[in-house]
Amino acid sequence: MAASSARRKYTAYLEDERKKKESSGGRGEKRKALDDEIEELKKKKRCLQQDVAIMTSSADEFAEKTRQVTWIAKSNSLRRSAADEQLDEKLLQLKNC
Repeated sequence: MAASSARRKYTAYLEDERKKKESSGGRGEKRKALDDEIEELKKKKRCLQQDVAIMTSSADEFAEKTRQVTWIAKSNSLRRSAADEQLDEKLLQLKNC
């Protein structure tokens, strides 16, 4: 009886400790993980913006040399960044935490 009672108390203690850890540490770890993802997305966004700027200038120069203005219009209409959408989504998740 004493051994089974001690075992129940020990398992109850472990369960309480696990719940405390989840409630306090889990939130901070989730927030840290979101912060890391946001930083990574920001880095990707900066790299993409640099690539877009370089490609835009070279496309504009090429279009001016070949006198193809429609290519500039087409490239401007196709520009869209998925990184912005991902970044906005992660920032919204961070606010909800």
